Amino acid sequence: MQREGCFDDARRCRSPPDLIRQTAAFDVLAERFGIEVVDAGTKELFGRYNLAPSQLVPIIIAPDGRRRLLPARWGFRPLWAHYGKIAPTHVRAELVVTRQVFRDTLRFTRCLVPADGFYEWKSIPGQRRKQPYYFRLKGGTFFTFAGLYTPPHPEEDIPATFAIITTTANEMAAPVHRRMPVILDPSDERRWLNPFFVTPTDVLRCLLPLPAQRMEAYRVSTLVSSPQNERSQLMEPVSTTPGEAHAGRGNDDRALRSAIE
Repeated sequence: MQREGCFDDARRCRSPPDLIRQTAAFDVLAERFGIEVVDAGTKELFGRYNLAPSQLVPIIIAPDGRRRLLPARWGFRPLWAHYGKIAPTHVRAELVVTRQVFRDTLRFTRCLVPADGFYEWKSIPGQRRKQPYYFRLKGGTFFTFAGLYTPPHPEEDIPATFAIITTTANEMAAPVHRRMPVILDPSDERRWLNPFFVTPTDVLRCLLPLPAQRMEAYRVSTLVSSPQNERSQLMEPVSTTPGEAHAGRGNDDRALRSAIE
């Protein structure tokens, strides 16, 4: 996991999501988010079950007011830091207005990161391997993470890069991790992308934890721990105890709580 927060901070904590799931077909995503411009090569990036840091991911930007789909590398790296080793994959919501490296980005280059779920890992007493959990909105609908991005520089063959903003975990995510990604309410997506909102007051209200009652989560196979594994079975529920039948999705949130509390 890459460092978060600032390029010169100590390497001291992880922040979710470690992996994200983005399986929507291009046509569905374009209609849901009102995409008007598509960069070359972006359509080939759809239908992924296990996206990891450093990989190319479709993000949504709107610097001129038109929503544009752009391929970006997961790991925030401004042009001046292009040859450095550090590329934060996450940025704490508390730091976006206090760290100079993110302040201008917050004003001018905010993005949406479309997804339909994310994975996070929980330490289980007596087990060497951590247990992965899959988080999504109830009903499995698409959503967006709040992100910050750096524009591409094609003349230097430098792609766009991005990081996902994290906030304090809600009651659903807290048993697994104390942080969670900022999942934007659909009513906040337009505000987050609006190029005319350039002050922290305009946009910081978007960076609150999504209410827990709108989410569900459940255990999934440890196969998801390897980004090389790419298949729909990765997000299927697994038993919470040996011999137990697969948890039904209607009981996902209860299964999560009983398994880890």
